[in-house]
Amino acid sequence: MGNLSYHSSRVKRGERPLREGECMGKRKEIALNRGYSYQYISKKVLLSVNAILVLFLILVFSGGRAEAAIYQYKDKSGNWVLTDSPPGNVENMEIIENKDRRSSRSSGFRDIEKDLTEKYRPKSDIEKASLSTVTIKTSIGQGSGFFINENGYILTNKHVLRVDETQMKKAEEFIAQVENRIEDDEATIAEAENRLRRMRSDLDDYKASIDRMTNPNAQIIAMQKYRSQSAQCDFYEAQLRKRKNESEEKISKYRQEKGEFTKKVRMAKHDRQFIVILKDKTELEANLVSVSNDHDLALLRIDRCRSPYLQSNAPNQLIQGMSVFAIGSPLGFGDSVSSGVLSGYDPDYIRTDARINPGNSGGPLITTDGKVIGINTLKLITQKFEGIGFAIPVTKALQEFNKYLKTNP
Repeated sequence: MGNLSYHSSRVKRGERPLREGECMGKRKEIALNRGYSYQYISKKVLLSVNAILVLFLILVFSGGRAEAAIYQYKDKSGNWVLTDSPPGNVENMEIIENKDRRSSRSSGFRDIEKDLTEKYRPKSDIEKASLSTVTIKTSIGQGSGFFINENGYILTNKHVLRVDETQMKKAEEFIAQVENRIEDDEATIAEAENRLRRMRSDLDDYKASIDRMTNPNAQIIAMQKYRSQSAQCDFYEAQLRKRKNESEEKISKYRQEKGEFTKKVRMAKHDRQFIVILKDKTELEANLVSVSNDHDLALLRIDRCRSPYLQSNAPNQLIQGMSVFAIGSPLGFGDSVSSGVLSGYDPDYIRTDARINPGNSGGPLITTDGKVIGINTLKLITQKFEGIGFAIPVTKALQEFNKYLKTNP
């Protein structure tokens, strides 16, 4: 979550690339435009979308050659089959698209596993696991996630997508503190301005008394004192003006950042589409499937794809002291791995000394053979020590979203 600052540093806001929506018959490629969902964007580009649709209909019905649909299904061996001939007696078959239609980078069926494997040719189980790890861009920043099956389902933390109540409460407390400091600062400046006005008034009275003097020597001495005090008053006024301008600039900056923060949080509550960045920096749209009410867990899905995915490790194979690895996008650096040991575990959390920095949230905690055991969630930091990381056991996530992961091909 971005930080609000009344001091000199500007909030670092997660950049969200502006991408245009296309409506060409395939799966719409949707990018977040300042956090708005596609439904909002579509109203703003309604005329252009309608124009594209009319052009598309003209091309389709203008007597050109017929276009065959592509069918996607799994054979008896569990392998994906793509064909332009309608298969018979096949369950869970899906019509993907017309095969001769122009495609965009994120539309149609994508074999993400094949693309990434051929490009990176992983040399270890850890590198292979990194193919399944993604960066997730949201209205409030970015985090990590990972594919949990070959059908494009992605596990992540709920707080990566939504501002949780604890974070919001801390933000509200911080905003209240800043508002109080602004009131105190404005009151201090107002008091100083009143004091300056009184000083000017006293100097005017003193100058008037000097003008009424009849003793030339006394008048000269008094004028020297008046000029000295007037110079001091001018210096004080210049310093006050500088302080007031700096204060007003900081307050204006804070008000702007507060407004942007409030807007992001409000939009994040309603976001249903998110940008997922693969290992090769390809950006795809993922739809929100479900958010847990009881745990810091969420499930996304990239439609029409075959994805690499992480197999889960059996809970009874967890051993205290075993080597583990955290994969994610810490501090904005994508595709990063840190290592450590499994410090301890219980039904709610797995503890590790592997570094889990901001941006790692939602990424996988894996074993040396590349199997996922947990979803990196949080880190407790002490003043003298590096701290300890916590991951939600992946079995808890699989139980939470079982109905989606088991019933959707």
